[in-house]
Amino acid sequence: MSSSSATELVESLNQLNRELLSFSALLQLSKLPFWLPGATAKTLQQAAELYTDIWYRDGQDGRTTISQHGMIGATPELIKATQRLNHAKSVFQTVATHYRLSESAELQHELHKRSETIAGLLHRQGASRIHLKQCYRQIPVFETCPTKIGFSWYTSGRSIRKLTAREAEEKLLKMDTSQTHIQMQLQAVGQLRPGDMLAQIQKQVPVMRANPVWKQKDSTLRKAQNTSLPIIIALNSDNPCLPAYNEPPLNPPEARSRVERSDLKIDPQPFLPSLRAHRYLG
Repeated sequence: MSSSSATELVESLNQLNRELLSFSALLQLSKLPFWLPGATAKTLQQAAELYTDIWYRDGQDGRTTISQHGMIGATPELIKATQRLNHAKSVFQTVATHYRLSESAELQHELHKRSETIAGLLHRQGASRIHLKQCYRQIPVFETCPTKIGFSWYTSGRSIRKLTAREAEEKLLKMDTSQTHIQMQLQAVGQLRPGDMLAQIQKQVPVMRANPVWKQKDSTLRKAQNTSLPIIIALNSDNPCLPAYNEPPLNPPEARSRVERSDLKIDPQPFLPSLRAHRYLG
């Protein structure tokens, strides 16, 4: 990997660092109302630590991120700082993706050295391993204040990717084909008809969903979105009040909250368990 690649990556991380520090300082000076869930007292310093947390914690699964919902009242200056930070996040993600940072041990080492300095500036001793997903995720920001926001856990999420028989076979052949269960699945793939497709299903972790409502003179606007960080909300200087909101449980429900559709088109039993691949019905 060329030195120019590392230089561009480090500079984009430096810019992200500058925006993190600027945003954090401005946030902690705020005098506007905010809400963070939980029984224990919460402060804007704790909120700033959540927004600026871009490192792995000991034992943390790399596929997960540290998440918390809430609402932070914002001045126009904090709104702009949030937008600048989100832009810096996007730039860093673009550069890191271009240079395949997640696959380059050399570049990761360079950024880990740099992130030790960032950790020190943000008083995070011993934090040096960058968590890319937490770097990339955008801070939710509303430039106008909703009338109300309903928060609710979404526990039924899953991603579905279509697989051809050939693709499924190639994936199985990369596994230990000496195992009986792999051989049985290869035989099953061989019995598929030309053109048959499979659905590879990945269950997604529960997420908090915000359902804001803007009541206007002649209409009502709704815009649901997932939120892993407290929402930055522009407040009216004449009446700086947070929108009405509910307080959902801190932990997601264990049971599936959505009733299975009667017209489900995917066989609930996996056809190729090793690939989480199911057959389409009908």
